[in-house]
Amino acid sequence: MKVILLSLLCAFVMGCGTSSPRFGSHDAPKKSEKHEKKSTGPRFSSKHVEEEAREDDRKVDVKQVAVRFSSAKPAPLKREAPPSSDESHAKVPHNVDKTRPQKINDQKMMDVILSYLGTPYEYGGESKSGIDCSAFTNAVYNQSVNMRLPRSAADQVKQGTPISRDDLKFGDLMFFNTTGANPSHVGIYIGDDLFAHASEAFGVTISSIESSYYKKRYTEARRIVN
Repeated sequence: MKVILLSLLCAFVMGCGTSSPRFGSHDAPKKSEKHEKKSTGPRFSSKHVEEEAREDDRKVDVKQVAVRFSSAKPAPLKREAPPSSDESHAKVPHNVDKTRPQKINDQKMMDVILSYLGTPYEYGGESKSGIDCSAFTNAVYNQSVNMRLPRSAADQVKQGTPISRDDLKFGDLMFFNTTGANPSHVGIYIGDDLFAHASEAFGVTISSIESSYYKKRYTEARRIVN
């Protein structure tokens, strides 16, 4: 009888071990899948990060720009001359919701941009714990102009009206081909040949259009609001 009882006790103890399927962790596969989703996104690759870090030869002093544009110490942002009387009645760009505000408050948008500086890049991310390029532009427009943009750069490039690089104004969206797909990256022009974006290599930062990396990968720009 003692032998039988001892055998039953051993079987019960083994059945409660951490290796038993009955008590296996249900979170482990989910965590693995979640990690795989973040690390294997189609745009997030070590090759792209290395190229950006190596070819970005026009480094911008982000802290200096932040101080310059901060609402705590306002500075005029580079803007184009006021439109002529003929241009003042220009139609609102197509695909723009006319019920939304149709003017960009430079300082308000810049304050939102500054609040995201340093946020790490995360493919598919949409918060200040991690964000990608199109989620960043969408967040900036949503929080400063009360306008939601499409989620992807491929859809954002269909919004507003196309403009030439020489006609860029604060708040215009700039698009780049960084992966072979056009567009695969988007940022927001802030004046003086600078643009804010969520970079794969540096997170949310401010870069120069004249940088070798961005200059040769720039494809087009769109004006979302006048």
